[in-house]
Amino acid sequence: MALVSTFELLVKPIAPPGSGPAAVARTVVQGYFLTIANTKNIPVRVRLQFTATTPNLDITNTVTIRDVLGNNIFGDLVPTADPRKLTYNLSIPAHDTALVSLLPDVSQPKVVAEKSLEIRGYVEISRASFIGPSYELLLTPEHRGTFLPDNINAPIPDFDQLAYALPTANPGNLYKLNSVLVPDLPLDVDNGQIPDATVPSGEMQQILGMIAQRIDEIEQRMTDVRS
Repeated sequence: MALVSTFELLVKPIAPPGSGPAAVARTVVQGYFLTIANTKNIPVRVRLQFTATTPNLDITNTVTIRDVLGNNIFGDLVPTADPRKLTYNLSIPAHDTALVSLLPDVSQPKVVAEKSLEIRGYVEISRASFIGPSYELLLTPEHRGTFLPDNINAPIPDFDQLAYALPTANPGNLYKLNSVLVPDLPLDVDNGQIPDATVPSGEMQQILGMIAQRIDEIEQRMTDVRS
């Protein structure tokens, strides 16, 4: 997996209560937004992995939204055997752009009322399949948020917005996700045979790691079904 950026989800006062005027202690609701542009002439399928510790991500108080075709589709991250890591798969058509948002679930009154959600972590991206041509993607991560007014029932509530780009782990924002298994092998003209595919040791470790992760996820889902 390739590192993309950090992320921070917030539903908290911007300053400790009692530290100044009420306007200073307004609550901020902040989410993570990732724009993914597919620059190839083929559809791509990718997997995002969100890692967070102390506290871990919790699908009960967060929501994931994707917008690929001009419509918002709500969903949740998928837990893995490692409680610190959750994943999300999506497909992007050729020469198209997707927006994935990870947000505090403010549809739950307690999330806003408690004003205590603060989750920080990092995001990685990988192919969702081993085979196929390489992908070239432009990634733009951002934090966007809203400052809630101290009195949300005021005749003219005072909402403010924030948005700022996050640095990517790969300078230039261009990510190339190579195929791990070569799909098109040249024919050996001497004996009419297709030569054996070889996989470099570093990529073999990546394959084994991804296989182990998939097995962990399947086992976790089977455990959930049995329980």
